[in-house]
Amino acid sequence: MNEKRMLVIPGGFVPFNDTVTLLSYKQLRNLKCTMDVIALKGKTDTGIEKELNKDPNWKKFNIEYVCDYDQAVASAEKKNVLEGIFNIAKYCIKCYRKSIQNPYELMYSSSLPAFTHLAAFFIKKKKKNNIKWIASFSDPLYKSPYKYDVESFREYSFINKIGFLVYIFIYMNGIYEKIAIKNADKLIFICEEQRDFMLFHYKNKEALEKKSIIIPLNYIGGWSIYDDLVNASKKDEKNNNHQLKFAHFGRIYGLRKIDKFLIALGELNREIANLEDKLQIYFYGELINRYKKQILNLNLTAIIKAYDKIPYAEAMKEMISSDVLLLFDTILENDSIQPYLPSKSLEYILLRKPLFILAERKSPTYRIFSNLNYTCTTYEVSQIKDHLVSLLNKDYKKIDYDITDFENEKIVRAFTESIDSLY
Repeated sequence: MNEKRMLVIPGGFVPFNDTVTLLSYKQLRNLKCTMDVIALKGKTDTGIEKELNKDPNWKKFNIEYVCDYDQAVASAEKKNVLEGIFNIAKYCIKCYRKSIQNPYELMYSSSLPAFTHLAAFFIKKKKKNNIKWIASFSDPLYKSPYKYDVESFREYSFINKIGFLVYIFIYMNGIYEKIAIKNADKLIFICEEQRDFMLFHYKNKEALEKKSIIIPLNYIGGWSIYDDLVNASKKDEKNNNHQLKFAHFGRIYGLRKIDKFLIALGELNREIANLEDKLQIYFYGELINRYKKQILNLNLTAIIKAYDKIPYAEAMKEMISSDVLLLFDTILENDSIQPYLPSKSLEYILLRKPLFILAERKSPTYRIFSNLNYTCTTYEVSQIKDHLVSLLNKDYKKIDYDITDFENEKIVRAFTESIDSLY
């Protein structure tokens, strides 16, 4: 019997550590087939590379690189739009030619960057039923609320406004999502809210739901980057220091709003004497200028410290050393479904530390963490203040759940079984 092979079209891939690279690897690593990966080469994360080299499933993957990641994906720092378009075409052509050279039975694409779905569509159109296409989604593209964030767009300079619109058109065009939703044989979402938000726009919603599967965020057992978090969660360490350390990891931008959090903190700073001696807040990652100005205007510079993004291994150490972790969700100030789930949610779940969670009720964050007995705070100054005071007083809810429920093999079992049915 011939060995089954899959063509994997993910854009970036491990050991490059980006939002969706580990997501893709976790979804695929337990499949019983050899996987040829056409990737864009990003900076190697040495911590992830070390874990991969110990993982026997890593041997299933053969990676070919087309070009560097930032040669295809423009950024604010490297506005290489023409070079990016050229290399996107180069990437799609490489994937197409690879598919012609080998009789693949399966194909996987993963956004972002969303042009991976475009490459997969060309292949599906050529091979039709001779190849089964699995399309994975980490965020909505079509009618994404972030595209219509008027408040943030208004603050951009004229050049940045043009850059934003160009970036959306090239890298997050809703057309990529539409062709994947309509033509893929199986659809993967990370949570129910994301699936419901994305499929709501299609007339054949029920048929699309039947070819959909949810693969929640999960961890790989035996990987030290996760075991360190799990083991840290088992320690019952009492912090006798007077000053508490709160920390946030990731980007604060767009609809991930913290205006009211800062207002609430400013009020507490006026109401509680020497608050900076009791509390220090650290942001690791992008913090947009609006919030830096607000921190300054509210006289919070003695309490809040902002740093650039730090490597994954260092971020894990900072998480473990923190007393409270901050989780700022996407805020939609209407009654619609909120389809985004912060990627650091998994690490926070594994640590089982006290959390400050800012989330609205119709979000996956609110549902998931409420079910785990965490307190979620809605986007109201009074609620934010009350929760912060509780945390300052170390008035924490008892958190007790089975971490193994989030283990990779258990989480993806239904998916791997469903892939067997595609042959």
